Amino acid sequence: MALPLAAQQTAAPKPEVHERQMSADEAAIWQISEDWVRFYNAGDAAKVAALYTEDGYYLSAHILAHGRQAIEAYWERGIKAGGHIDFVKPLTVYQSRDLAYCAGTYQATNAGVTVDGRILIVLRKVNGKWLMAAHETVVRDQPL
Repeated sequence: MALPLAAQQTAAPKPEVHERQMSADEAAIWQISEDWVRFYNAGDAAKVAALYTEDGYYLSAHILAHGRQAIEAYWERGIKAGGHIDFVKPLTVYQSRDLAYCAGTYQATNAGVTVDGRILIVLRKVNGKWLMAAHETVVRDQPL
């Protein structure tokens, strides 16, 4: 009696995955995305703005906010309008000395409308702390 073909085969061994350890700088940069979402969804525009350099930029199709005060005012308006960040997903982080960038995706629900898009963040290390020097979002064309 022959065994069914599936029973005769053995599973191939799974390849080992070796992930390299994240540096302290890389971990701090990844943490900024988590803090940003947490502070925004908690309604704390001041804490969100504190993640930017004093001369930082936020750019989108709607605004070019320059400086921490302008950035805080912009996010405060979004929070008051009922904005909610569903997630930010960094796809890559690159860091060299005191400059870094992070590219990723995000999803937000604003006034009951869910949108998603792309983010690009340039970070600068200031007095030992990573801060966002430029942050751009692009909303992806949404299906009708």
